[in-house]
Amino acid sequence: MINKILEKLNNKKILILGYGREGKSTYSFIRKYYPDMIIGIYDQHEIKDSLQNVTIHCKSNYQDLLADYDLIIKSPGVVFYSKNSKDIKKLTSQTDLFLSVYRDQTVGITGTKGKSTTSSLIYHVLKNAGRDALLVGNIGIPVFDKLELINEDTIVVYEMSSHQLEYTGYSPHIGLYLNIFQEHLDHYGTFEKYAAAKENIFRYQQKGDLFIYNKNFIDPSRRFRADTITVTEYCEDADMFIRDNRICYKGRELDINEDEILLKGQHNLYNVGVAYCVAHYFGVADEIFYEAVKTFKPLPHRMEYVGEVNGVKYFNDSISTCCETTIHAISSIKNIDTVILGGMDRGIEYRPLVDFLMSSRVRNLILMPDIGQRIYNLIANTDRGMGGKNIYMAATMEEAVATAKKVTLKGMTCLFSPAAASYGFYKNFEERGDIFKRCVLG
Repeated sequence: MINKILEKLNNKKILILGYGREGKSTYSFIRKYYPDMIIGIYDQHEIKDSLQNVTIHCKSNYQDLLADYDLIIKSPGVVFYSKNSKDIKKLTSQTDLFLSVYRDQTVGITGTKGKSTTSSLIYHVLKNAGRDALLVGNIGIPVFDKLELINEDTIVVYEMSSHQLEYTGYSPHIGLYLNIFQEHLDHYGTFEKYAAAKENIFRYQQKGDLFIYNKNFIDPSRRFRADTITVTEYCEDADMFIRDNRICYKGRELDINEDEILLKGQHNLYNVGVAYCVAHYFGVADEIFYEAVKTFKPLPHRMEYVGEVNGVKYFNDSISTCCETTIHAISSIKNIDTVILGGMDRGIEYRPLVDFLMSSRVRNLILMPDIGQRIYNLIANTDRGMGGKNIYMAATMEEAVATAKKVTLKGMTCLFSPAAASYGFYKNFEERGDIFKRCVLG
């Protein structure tokens, strides 16, 4: 079936738009099957790799290049500004090319938060059940790197970001829509455009497909061509919901003992519940599912326990890039005395987080640029002012952690949950989280 993708590339003058992880994967794939093809590559940064038969456009305005190419393979995160219908018609991506051929055996997962954990858990469950499964996508594994491993019976578990879905003309056979919050407004400009990109997870589904969605984020009166399963975290008016640590799904109940699993928090029970819906669809027995859940290890940087230093426990939640995830983390971890926040300001609304913090038992707030100043100003302008909170400004992670070590009471917890993106300060959230951990343990 790889040949069907290659046919779409054959005899085309191709521009790879963006040379990050996925762009490099695209180059390697094309070069393997078309060693002599001349490829154009655009990136805003200098490309230092030794590449063959490549025209590099690093200092150009890529808008001026589009007319010179037949096919544009866009990498996630690159903003496509052209509104010209001819340019848009040329546009594709790894996700779009992959789904055009393999959609019938794909489980696609999207959502502002929880998609990496849910995707990894579904993959873990399927593998433990003896199924041929692959995990790819936004989890950090470009799908083109795994094409040769896909057989007729392979279930491809594909974590799909809004950037990967944005210009896709196909939807997966099984689509999961976990949630949506304000995010990536620097890329999309408006929340509505961000939401529209996410909706490609189901927009092109057909009769016989399956769409699993959180009815709190999509109007349940909306009509879908696919069969549907509704899910929620708390409410009991959906096909799947969580009640007292039990997954309730269409009359079935599965008890989850939090002492037996490593995933913590109500939001993670919801992720387990969504995975249960998928496992049930594939005929995985409850006992196999639960044993898999018990052996699943949480991903790094997601409410990750770092260790105890001088009587204080430290947690790394660097994945948090919006208010809702920081609120989840504070609600899920016990005895939090100090919270460290800060990162790139992308124009999202921080009032809900400030209101939550002011009503919480957290004593110390350590605020880093850029959003730290916005949060400080919002707190200062509340009716109750600082509300008894101790607020510290820190220019760097090193300074923030040093302050946390001074002010956090023994027997209590310090949480790093930035509620903002890492870009502009760090390469990605993983680097940011690793630096936090080094500062704590160093």
